Amino acid sequence: MNDIRVHAVDASNLVSKEGCEKLVEIYRSYSEHHQVFVLSPVRDSQLEIGSLLLLARHHDERLWSMLEKRFSVWTELVDRLLARLAGEKVLQRIKEGFANIEDLLRAVWLVEDISSGSKNYIDMVVSSWVADVLCHYVTALKITSNLLDYQFALRETGVKQDCLFVSGLLPQAENFSPSDGIAEYAASMLAASLQAKGLTFWNDMALLRNADVLEVPSAKIIRSLSYAEATELSFFGAPLIHPQALLPAIEASIDVQLRWWADIEAEGTVISKQGDGMSPNRVKGFSIIHDVALINVEGAGMSGVIGIASRLFTAMREASISVILISQASSEYSICFAVPEKQMRLAVETAKVAFAHELGDHMIQSIDGEIGCAILAAVGKQMTGQAGVAGKFFSSLGKAGVNVRAIAQGSSETNISVVIKGSDSKKALRALHAGFFLSKQALSVGLFGPGNIGGTLLDQIASETVRLKEQFGLDIHIRGIANSRKMLLDEEGIDLSRWKERFENEAVDLKMEDFINHIGATYFPHSLLVDCTTSSQLAEKYVSWLERGIHIITPNKKAGTTNYTYYRSLLDTCLRTGRRFLYETTVGAGLPVICTLKDLVQTGDRVHRIEGIVSGTLAWLFNQYDGNVPFSSLVRKAKEMGYTEPDPRDDLSGMDVGRKTVILARELGYAVEVSDIPIESLVPIQLQDASLSEFMSRLEELDEPMLKLFREAEGRGEKLRYVGCVDEQGHCSASLKSFVADHPFAQATGTDNVICYTTDRYFSQPLVIKGPGAGRDVTAGGVFSDILRLAAYLGARI
Repeated sequence: MNDIRVHAVDASNLVSKEGCEKLVEIYRSYSEHHQVFVLSPVRDSQLEIGSLLLLARHHDERLWSMLEKRFSVWTELVDRLLARLAGEKVLQRIKEGFANIEDLLRAVWLVEDISSGSKNYIDMVVSSWVADVLCHYVTALKITSNLLDYQFALRETGVKQDCLFVSGLLPQAENFSPSDGIAEYAASMLAASLQAKGLTFWNDMALLRNADVLEVPSAKIIRSLSYAEATELSFFGAPLIHPQALLPAIEASIDVQLRWWADIEAEGTVISKQGDGMSPNRVKGFSIIHDVALINVEGAGMSGVIGIASRLFTAMREASISVILISQASSEYSICFAVPEKQMRLAVETAKVAFAHELGDHMIQSIDGEIGCAILAAVGKQMTGQAGVAGKFFSSLGKAGVNVRAIAQGSSETNISVVIKGSDSKKALRALHAGFFLSKQALSVGLFGPGNIGGTLLDQIASETVRLKEQFGLDIHIRGIANSRKMLLDEEGIDLSRWKERFENEAVDLKMEDFINHIGATYFPHSLLVDCTTSSQLAEKYVSWLERGIHIITPNKKAGTTNYTYYRSLLDTCLRTGRRFLYETTVGAGLPVICTLKDLVQTGDRVHRIEGIVSGTLAWLFNQYDGNVPFSSLVRKAKEMGYTEPDPRDDLSGMDVGRKTVILARELGYAVEVSDIPIESLVPIQLQDASLSEFMSRLEELDEPMLKLFREAEGRGEKLRYVGCVDEQGHCSASLKSFVADHPFAQATGTDNVICYTTDRYFSQPLVIKGPGAGRDVTAGGVFSDILRLAAYLGARI
């Protein structure tokens, strides 16, 4: 190989100062000393001249003013890019070229006909001007250069200059339709002729990804491909690869780079003989051919008959019908094949004519066509001989609800192709991409209630995201955040470092169905909804969300304490669907209250009694109350500190403790309703229905009865604590009691929750769980723990 690199570049990208600077930067970034730039015809609307031929043919008088305008644009371009002496030389050549083109246009005006040579000549002349400008531009930077017509360049055996700019009439491969790939084919031929070390195709669209980024926003850049993989992808419509353009490079074993002009820093994709054998991905990419029709030839009389397939496809060839895919049942009962949709009618008619005899004798029952199809292909050299690839391919489509109409796989096993409905193409692509390129523990997460607990949870996840992904393979994508009015959705995942800013500025009106569909997208391996609200309406939707395949985690007690019939259906749905409903933080905030109880029950321990201080607010009030400071003053202070609900009666009523007690009782299998249990309210009857302002103004009415209870307990050497209780008959209560000084409840401080389990194993000395039972940090941390618990269930290394 010679120390030469050949580039294919769109000339339209080089007719500006920025374009010239990029070209120089590209030259300096490569190790090859000699670099050849093959320029495509200029398509810039202000600089190209070929379109003026139509004006000439139609005697449009605007022709001459437009020609003059084009000359002015070229003059200004030269003035901007080149120094005076160099510019004069180039401009003289451009003037001569315009004179020749004007003569050609006048000839077209007279004969009212445009020959193919006329357009080619103009394109050749204009692209040579770009080469001339570039040659003088880089020479001014002490880079030796020259310009050469393409046909002359093909006859060269080497390159002496630093930069060689090649323009002119570029060759076109046989059956080569994409005009934007002509420069690539020409560069490939020239690279082979020069025995170049490398070849680079610069495109204007994007970097090559393993799926169409418009249909799969999370599609990843393909870093390497083998020749075979690139050829397969190009056939199935990958827009950045032209199969004919690769052929000369493949024959000469030259590595090809696919790079993007808009980001010359990006490495792009390398296409080589072997590709990257060390890549962990067996599938390199997915591609789709749209607007396909499926033709099915079916009949019992086809079985065992020699020559049926040959007759069918000979007929298609003679009718110039392009057959894209073929699939035949092993029983030979049917043959189906795919053709471009616009050729379906002709294909059906051709097949019917070819098999008129068999149709008449009912050896073939039907020949039908179906439009609205697409061909989806998975390509990868490492698929060869690997068990499980096809299984994952079809299971991913099945989970996404995509029906496969026909299947084809070559003996090389580098390609699996299926025919599906065109309307399913986006869903299918996303499902396959998730199955092969996202980790099995990738979670699509939606969060309701980005307030105290929800907001803190998002911040906690943000601080741990990198560690969780690197250490445990857990990839958490927060793809939606919603409150009761607004929602923010993001396809790949919201940047949690600025989620508040984005929610404030970009959130739109909440549409619940859109939110759920987005989070529950079938192209993610797993979906999760986190409900950090106290909404009954959301809790009523949990069963339907589980049915849709979405896991649920919540500190919201409403689902666990609603009517028992719904609660039971919630658990039954989890068993039937395999989806998880985790609610550890509904009792005890971040303390392991429910998981401990589950462990006791599931390991066969018999629970005799559960008692607990489970309200952080009431815990703080009675830990602080010593009879010296009025109870009403402590309530006001707790409200000011944010320990109580906006209406302190929601805490003082004991309902929160009652609900948590019901959750624990149901965990033991008791069909208990909140309305069944006695709940002692600390709010005097005369204040229960008062307005909030009136209640706060009359708080002192709590003081005398509370002081009396305190003195009675003190006289017994006990302390007041508000507790919930479940006994072994399933009887529940929530009430204010007193406990001796050495009891775990009496020793609680601050907002501590204390839960005691009396069981067969822990009978003489109950199992005690103690710790902070309130606060956004510990509650959010408990929800986070449930997320990690779910991830472990799904297979994460946690």
